[in-house]
Amino acid sequence: MTNSLEQSINSLEQAVEKLGAKTMQQKSLERPIMDRPTLETKDHKIVSKAHNFIKYGEKSLSSHDGTGSLILRRPEISEIFTKPNAPTLFREIASVTTINSDHLEIVKQMSNADAGWANETTLGTETKNAEIIKINITAHEMYARSQISQRLIDDAVINLESWLMNTIKQRFELLEEEAFINGNGENMPMGFMSYGRIPQENWQWGKLAEIRSGQNGSIASADILFDTVASLKTPYLAGAAWVMSRSAFAEIRRLKENATGRYLWQPSMHDDGSNSLLGYPIIISDAMPSLKADTVTTPIAFGNFKQGYHIVDRGEFTILRDPYSAKPLVEFYVTQRLGGDITDFEAIKLITAGE
Repeated sequence: MTNSLEQSINSLEQAVEKLGAKTMQQKSLERPIMDRPTLETKDHKIVSKAHNFIKYGEKSLSSHDGTGSLILRRPEISEIFTKPNAPTLFREIASVTTINSDHLEIVKQMSNADAGWANETTLGTETKNAEIIKINITAHEMYARSQISQRLIDDAVINLESWLMNTIKQRFELLEEEAFINGNGENMPMGFMSYGRIPQENWQWGKLAEIRSGQNGSIASADILFDTVASLKTPYLAGAAWVMSRSAFAEIRRLKENATGRYLWQPSMHDDGSNSLLGYPIIISDAMPSLKADTVTTPIAFGNFKQGYHIVDRGEFTILRDPYSAKPLVEFYVTQRLGGDITDFEAIKLITAGE
């Protein structure tokens, strides 16, 4: 019994000695190379990474982009958090045509041909022909001119040129929506809000019908919304939509039915979360004027914008990359040509918060 116990103890001691030998061997493999230099800096994160490379021979962090140029992993320029922008949705409800010239000519029918009743023996009087007009929509030019140093382009871990093009595209989208709504037609599209207004009962071609709330800076009653829908002729109602500012939308959400006390606006039951009012979709645009207390503004438009407003596109982005003129800076000159104008003044109605 004693011999068996002694043999077990000896076996255990031998196993411990072998384990200790392996541990010492592993430590010797991990021992730093003492003749390599050290690095001194105030940035402790850089010190840690640099010492790993210098002492232990680790590979530097680098990669190549799709074009083969070296991208250095620098934390300070490895990621850009872009500024969020409100979606621009006016294009979705307007008519859009791509052209190959500098303008689009539209022939618009103003009225229908007249007709009447006749009998067997009497020749009817002459009837009126349909009236037509021509509308020209010119493509104007948007541009952006930006410069980035070649060193920054080389050192960035992200594709700075692609990021720049995306930010310019976002700015172009905001700029064009502002022009489609408020543009004055001088080197830019003519916005529908820039045309003259006239009361609904006195409407005439070339101006937009305006319905007033009766109170400056406020839409206190839902009646004006019903009146606006009723003012749009039946052929235009299919495909009609609301375009309004965020402040006007907030005001409308507070309106209640007189009989039931329920809110007039109800949250969307659709999966896409789209808003609607009286059965017609709502487009929220920051280009629409805001409601201001005791101030006359026009924050809401309603109508069939497919019939009423036409956008023309003259191609896509044009990008000129110039690395020579402003060395060591690389200059990017980006342009896009487009236009827009009203094609049917009867298809759009305006709501003004005023007396």
